[in-house]
Amino acid sequence: MSWSRCGFSVCLVVLLSAGTARAQERSNSTAPPGGSEENPDGAAAAPAAASTPPPPASTPAISDQPFAQLLPNLATDFKRFPSLDTAIVLGIGGTLSAVAYKNDDHFTEHASAGGTDDVFAVGGGLGDGFLQAGIAVGTYAIGRLAKQPRTAHVGADLIRAQLFSGILTHTLKAVVQRARPTAEGASEGGTYAFPSGHAAASFTTATVLWRHLGWKVGLPASLLAAYTSAARLQQNQHYMSDILFGAALGVAAGRSVTIGHGASRMMLVPTATRGGAALMFSLTPN
Repeated sequence: MSWSRCGFSVCLVVLLSAGTARAQERSNSTAPPGGSEENPDGAAAAPAAASTPPPPASTPAISDQPFAQLLPNLATDFKRFPSLDTAIVLGIGGTLSAVAYKNDDHFTEHASAGGTDDVFAVGGGLGDGFLQAGIAVGTYAIGRLAKQPRTAHVGADLIRAQLFSGILTHTLKAVVQRARPTAEGASEGGTYAFPSGHAAASFTTATVLWRHLGWKVGLPASLLAAYTSAARLQQNQHYMSDILFGAALGVAAGRSVTIGHGASRMMLVPTATRGGAALMFSLTPN
């Protein structure tokens, strides 16, 4: 694998996301600020009849139907994926991955020295795609059987996110074709290294849980995803650059599936400063 092929793949994804985001922003900015053809003066519309109260803001209805609506859901997720947020996440992940690439051998040599550590023995299996998919299906099934719409909705989004993340990850693996750091250059499954599928799958789950249930669940899930990713490095299955971009890809995939969930969202806002510019973090309500 040459780094030029890997870098080209990363840049292509980021540029596609940023370009589509700018097109979306431009189309939004063309909307008339007040009024329409039917209401040119921008007058306020008549209030709704009092006899039709708004629907209660309770638990969401089970409308995802992750199996029956598989293809339409995937089409929606691919449409949502190119955005400014995706470009930022993948841009940060791609930059960190490029920096780590220069020292990949150093990280791998020190992390895997002495063989597999017992502390990380379990971590390598937690990010397996089949296990993550099983957790997603199990969550959805429990929600449906227990008649808990919120739980079923979380499970449905987990199923969608894992499928979407898996498609993105294995497409990049096939394009980049980077050999693993093991002596044989491949794992038992014969898959390639970049990006890390375990890191992508575990961070996809963490992102969905964070956006549905908040930081009290999302933070432990993210720490577990970090542990899983570290285990893959320690077990000599991945380079550091594989893990960093895999984690970014998982976050971006989870975010695309769960747009509109959560009480607030974090945004990066570019701000002009004296002699340059800066990025500011902003927490805004959905």
